[in-house]
Amino acid sequence: MPAYQYLQAVPQEDTGQLQEQLGRELAECTEVNPTYRNKLKAFMESRGIWHICDLDYTAREEYGKFLKKQISPAACMQYVRVMDLVKLHSIKSQVRTVRERGRPTAEYENGILFLPYHPDPEIAGQFIDSSRKKELAWDFGREAPEKMKRQIFDSLHYILENFREDQRQFYLRRLKKLYGFCTARKIGDIDGMEIGQAKEFEETMRAEGERNPTAGIVDLCRKALFMQADEIRWEANVWYMERLHLQPERLNPSSPVKKLSFLEIPHEGNRDLLKKYMRYGLGVTNLSVSALRREMTWVRNFLAEMGPQDACSITEKQMDSYFGGLAGKGLRPESFNVQVMGIQHFYNFLIARGYIEKAPFCEDYYLKKVVPGHNDRCVEAETWAEILQNLHLFPEDIRLMYLHLWGIGLRISEVCTLKGDAYYIQGKDAWIQVYQTKMRSYKRIPIPYALYRLMTVYLKRHQIGPDDYAFPSSQGEAYRSATFRLKMQECCEKNGIKGGEYIFRPHDYRHGIATLFYDSGVSLQGVRDYLGHVYEEMTRQYVDYIPKKIEKASEKYFREHGSLAAGLKIRKGGEGSGGKQDQPEGTGKL
Repeated sequence: MPAYQYLQAVPQEDTGQLQEQLGRELAECTEVNPTYRNKLKAFMESRGIWHICDLDYTAREEYGKFLKKQISPAACMQYVRVMDLVKLHSIKSQVRTVRERGRPTAEYENGILFLPYHPDPEIAGQFIDSSRKKELAWDFGREAPEKMKRQIFDSLHYILENFREDQRQFYLRRLKKLYGFCTARKIGDIDGMEIGQAKEFEETMRAEGERNPTAGIVDLCRKALFMQADEIRWEANVWYMERLHLQPERLNPSSPVKKLSFLEIPHEGNRDLLKKYMRYGLGVTNLSVSALRREMTWVRNFLAEMGPQDACSITEKQMDSYFGGLAGKGLRPESFNVQVMGIQHFYNFLIARGYIEKAPFCEDYYLKKVVPGHNDRCVEAETWAEILQNLHLFPEDIRLMYLHLWGIGLRISEVCTLKGDAYYIQGKDAWIQVYQTKMRSYKRIPIPYALYRLMTVYLKRHQIGPDDYAFPSSQGEAYRSATFRLKMQECCEKNGIKGGEYIFRPHDYRHGIATLFYDSGVSLQGVRDYLGHVYEEMTRQYVDYIPKKIEKASEKYFREHGSLAAGLKIRKGGEGSGGKQDQPEGTGKL
């Protein structure tokens, strides 16, 4: 409601003083033409608005109608813009007056929030020249669930504070459409929107011709509410890891877990149990977030398939049916077993917390025997030679990252998270210090001096400091492993590696380095230490030529000592033999 509707009739003797005061306030707005100020002054006096700080969106709309009766429609826009500038002047003056209170913020009210009149002059100034100002009016006085309106209000300010000006228009337009959708559907809680409702909203936007309707304004609102809450909202259906401030060693910067979603579970009770389990995993255990997410995915898939069935009342028959279906998906024994154990861990938690007395299945009954296998994964020499021949055509950061795979055998996550101080000289040798995100420990290994020199020049040219990522993303964060794989694949296809059909698998180069070392006489324990493995069993899976090496050793042995078959002499049947072949000499009777 406009401010002037609240004013009581002013005594005649005070009117003159108010007019003088209004005149002085408008005169201080030297950034606008006096002619325009006079027109605005006449309007404000006619409506009983005696201070420029009392101008609001409703008064702005009334001013537009006031002007249409007196001037041409073409000139109205300029006169209204003068009101906007006067209001901005008032906002800036108020901020200067109460500077010690810090940056002003808007308080939620059941009324219209007009962004060019926002109490924060920085925000107001960014919208003052917008050509579509009607879209900047947010009506929080409409009839709609109060909680949802406050959520839209908070999400609006999250966008204003966290996105660049060129991004705001996109998200604000979608937020306003979501506001209308929730109002029409009487949705009282954006965080409580189910997957079906979110898809319905996307379909609505698609029907209206909106491009890329899956850009995720619903997810952005959920994140805004989660990030801005005074305390962590463990009851939320989506958790955003940025808010939890976890220890850095539990995170993988090259492939970060951004959020954990519980929306896929239809049963609210089961959803709540999984939230409690994951809160325990994040707060009490020291497991990496990626490991927790993997286990959560297995449990979530299980609970989602159970549908409306309460997890605490699931029977042995239902579990047998679920594991039978899981086994029918053709999973490797290792993959099948970890999923069984993940579900077992969840039920162990329910037992420990007193929700149930006994798990509805025995994991030993379902676990499959794992037979250690081996797959030759080394990159063919012809392939990497072709890549090296064309490497000068690749982007600088991509080719240097590739050299770390090919020449050192690092994990892709290790390459993406290298720091500027990783490279150093000790004695006559060049070394690299690598943080193993998978092992959550450091290792130091020798590297070719040529790679050390290349990286020294690269780091100096790009002014990369000791604590900066050696290969930063556009935001200065760790390079994403998925981005590196994608760009490397694009470069290989563009340059026709293996006729354009080469499939880039970064971990294959790690197998190649392990195989090269072992085939050159390095002990298995030495290869293990170089790769950073804990157990030799893991290292054996990386050495692709162990069977071939054994075969070569056998051939060498028999060449030097003769063949076993050469010592087996067969005699022809003779006297006393009954006409049958005799046994080989020295073998005796069978």
